[in-house]
Amino acid sequence: YAMYDKYFKQPGCTSPSCPAGTGKNSASYLLSWYYAWGGATDANAGWAWRIGSSHNHAGYQNPFAAWALSNVAELRPRGSTAADDWSTSLTRQLQFYTWLQSAEGAIAGGATNSWEGHYATPPSNLPKFHGMTYDWQPVCPDP
Repeated sequence: YAMYDKYFKQPGCTSPSCPAGTGKNSASYLLSWYYAWGGATDANAGWAWRIGSSHNHAGYQNPFAAWALSNVAELRPRGSTAADDWSTSLTRQLQFYTWLQSAEGAIAGGATNSWEGHYATPPSNLPKFHGMTYDWQPVCPDP
């Protein structure tokens, strides 16, 4: 779930009413701020949850892990598309680093699919990465 938007909305969504994606079209292939899951400890309660994030920061990426999970047989996940997903993630992470690199050489900030934490319309002057908007402090303003 770390590679998907919090509510599975497609990159570039600028309204809470955007429909959820289908298949993998809501995947950023970047490692987002968090994902979590849980449920009731009482087996009769009948509830569970899962949640992710729409914010991707340069510091959350791990190209080495993406390379290993897509290329090292002993580490490759067993899911039918897992190696391809991690290979796509490796490429996307390297593109992300290149996109975030400043003229001075620093790499900072990230991109979000949920401007201000509620899919608001981002300022039009900010650059986009695969539909997501540049944010110098992704996560911080998320309520």
